[in-house]
Amino acid sequence: MKVNPGKHVLEFTKQGFNPGKYNFDVGTDAVSGGDISYELGMSSRDMVELRDGSIINGDLESVSATEVIVLVGGNAQRLNRNQVKRILLVERDTPLQ
Repeated sequence: MKVNPGKHVLEFTKQGFNPGKYNFDVGTDAVSGGDISYELGMSSRDMVELRDGSIINGDLESVSATEVIVLVGGNAQRLNRNQVKRILLVERDTPLQ
């Protein structure tokens, strides 16, 4: 992709991850070529991987011996515990008390 001289902002997004921005300048005497890489960082939501290979990103509300409840967009999704292969929890900031 050709980029004209000047100031630019690249915005990176991927579902389930915190978005990011990368500011850069291209000078009038810049030569062609070059790379930009950007690491999106941690997931912004917990991840529930199901045995069928699908993934649900949301906020894990509860886990019991028979059921897993995940909030997705404010709506509770109730899953049979046997559907769940793996759960990845993201670190949350806890409010000071």
